Amino acid sequence: MTEILKVRDLDTRMAERRRGSAAVRDLRRPDEDTGASDNPFLSPLGWLGAVLLNMALVLLVGLSAVLVPPLLACREQGARGFFAGDTFQTCAVRGIGARFRDLDGRLRRVILHSGQ
Repeated sequence: MTEILKVRDLDTRMAERRRGSAAVRDLRRPDEDTGASDNPFLSPLGWLGAVLLNMALVLLVGLSAVLVPPLLACREQGARGFFAGDTFQTCAVRGIGARFRDLDGRLRRVILHSGQ
């Protein structure tokens, strides 16, 4: 008897949820026009903004992965003391250049399928 009550309670709760939400499409009748809910973007060029935002985020993360470690290493080197004639700027330029060369080499190996 308790199993039947649990099922009925679940059915009534699901029916209440279905009645309360108008944002859910009914997939049983695909021939009906659903209106503006099919377009997830507010404007016709909304997809372009989303693509540009995604590209900017990927570029930001990629550049921070390349730029931040050499800068932190040079800051640590500066706390210990640079070699004669060395400055933070030359240390950073050398470290960032090495990271970009390493990244370039890795990308070339991936593209050419070599170096495994």
